[in-house]
Amino acid sequence: MARSRSILIQAVVLLVVLGAAALGAYYWYQAQNYVTTSDAQVSAPMAAVGAPTAGILVAWTAHVGQSVKAGQVLGRIRVALAAAAAAPSPSSNTSNTSKTAAAAPAATTVPIRAPLAGVVVNDTAVPGGVVAPGVPLGYVAALKRMGVTAYVKETAIRHVANGQTVRVHIDALPGTTLRGRVRRLGLATAGTFSLLPTTSQGGTFTPVTQRIPVHITLQGVPAALVPGESATVRIHTR
Repeated sequence: MARSRSILIQAVVLLVVLGAAALGAYYWYQAQNYVTTSDAQVSAPMAAVGAPTAGILVAWTAHVGQSVKAGQVLGRIRVALAAAAAAPSPSSNTSNTSKTAAAAPAATTVPIRAPLAGVVVNDTAVPGGVVAPGVPLGYVAALKRMGVTAYVKETAIRHVANGQTVRVHIDALPGTTLRGRVRRLGLATAGTFSLLPTTSQGGTFTPVTQRIPVHITLQGVPAALVPGESATVRIHTR
């Protein structure tokens, strides 16, 4: 009875050791051949639609889902002309001054154009409202050029190179695997452009693993794909 129990214990220990060895071999193989990250999202070239100058929005024809061409007029703003443009010269008589002032228009309209070809994905414009440069009225995205931006840890980025094949899993499309390739590696960490970059003050510093953006092109873009959706990528490094 004791002999049987000893044999059973030895068998269990052997199975545990073999399982641990197999698991270790699996993770070693994955680390040597793949770089995987779930810190990724669908991306597309996108640009804001804005007014070239301050004025009143008198016309707006763009709506979400509308396809537009680069330079296409999406709206118009009314801009007041400078008062000095209609000011009379000292030698002009009163009648001529009246005619000049009457002939000069009080305002003109300026077009608002699409910054690139694509689809309107956001529309916040309100006709009749006051607009100013730098305030977006909407966004246009080139949905046909969608890809994935993945953030790879600096400790693993040395294994990643342009042209490597990638498998992409989109959280919003369970069971679907997309194929792609590494198109370009970022030349700076994601934290470099943060509004509040990490700095060391008072002689204390806690090391933080930085992330490098990796841009991936997709081979075939599903119609249901939307910029900003979360993704998990598996880059084949060998």
